[in-house]
Amino acid sequence: MTSNLDPDARSSYRLITLAARLIQRRQDDALAPLGLTRAAVIALEGLMEGPLNQEQLADAIRVQSQTLGRVLTRLEGAGLITRTRHASDRRQLKVELTEAGSAAVSAARQAEVNAYPDDPDIEWTELREQLTRFVRAVPLNRDNGVLPFAPPEHRSGHASPAGRAAGTRGWEQPRQ
Repeated sequence: MTSNLDPDARSSYRLITLAARLIQRRQDDALAPLGLTRAAVIALEGLMEGPLNQEQLADAIRVQSQTLGRVLTRLEGAGLITRTRHASDRRQLKVELTEAGSAAVSAARQAEVNAYPDDPDIEWTELREQLTRFVRAVPLNRDNGVLPFAPPEHRSGHASPAGRAAGTRGWEQPRQ
């Protein structure tokens, strides 16, 4: 069977994958001294505009609620968030940043920015535009629950660290 895929597209897919892995490693290395992970930072940033319940936060950052629950447990233990029963619906937990959580977001943002390449020859606007087109062209695979990386519609309009680097409003995480 022959493929109709343009050889340049195939090479580009591989470069996108490689670039994502390199950036993720750099982010991991930058966040480790802060005791944070990329998932933790994404969750914290999702709360920057105010408290949400766990399902709202999971939807905003594009992860499954169960996966988010594990991250929130760690963040609560570190004193970066609080979870309290919602007054109107006792089944719901209101998730809110603490002052330490806000400070952690600021520190994480700076650490991640410092981890990105500072190359004046990189056309960041063009790269962002091309990647945004690419992400929009990748269909959502609902069969295996995997979401492509994409800029979700955040209610706050604030970018995640990866989104700020690419100039987008955020990103989608694979559902686990």
